[in-house]
Amino acid sequence: MDWRQVFGADAIYMIYGPAMVGKTTLAVNIADADLKAGRHVAYIATEFNLKPILDKIKPHVSELHEYYDPMGLLNWLNGFSIKTPATLIIDSLGGVRMNYMADYSRTTGGLPDTFRVNMLIQIIVHRIIEAWTMGGLKVILINHESPEIKREFYSEDTYPTSARKALHDSMIVVRLFTREVTEGNVVKIARVGKVILDRYGILAKDAPNNPIYFTLPEPLF
Repeated sequence: MDWRQVFGADAIYMIYGPAMVGKTTLAVNIADADLKAGRHVAYIATEFNLKPILDKIKPHVSELHEYYDPMGLLNWLNGFSIKTPATLIIDSLGGVRMNYMADYSRTTGGLPDTFRVNMLIQIIVHRIIEAWTMGGLKVILINHESPEIKREFYSEDTYPTSARKALHDSMIVVRLFTREVTEGNVVKIARVGKVILDRYGILAKDAPNNPIYFTLPEPLF
């Protein structure tokens, strides 16, 4: 399936994968395609390592915001109103998690427990769900892959940094990864997406047993 078909629905998508696999590249391509299709695209950057490319992202979106303070992001979401049809991209939930842990550590001298972090992500996603119920909204939630969590996630051997309970509102979960592809005598590394969960059968009725694969798009800059 073409990646544009995968991300064509007004749904809550969660995309996760390892560093440098192409999560932001995919997000910007989705933004660019939706902007050209007449949608209002809001892009939220929460990771400091995105700063060098923000000026390059701006031409592909309607509005771009930087929120490195998780409470600032929550306040923005409280006032978020949909300009139908709209696409909201948060890059990334992993960034929100890391920023919250850093702020908590600076304030208290310690690290927050898992419950506090999960609740923060759950509140953010729930606020987005409230906006989504009004109709005409597509949501792309970018997430990190955790090398520390050694258990399956919807039959996959890798796990996103935000626990499953904090992401129960996600409708379609997509894992990004690389794999070797042989073309003649040449072995190449391909960047691939896999739909591992389709909660309501929007794309596939049985994603765990019949997953949808797609090739990731090339960078726009």
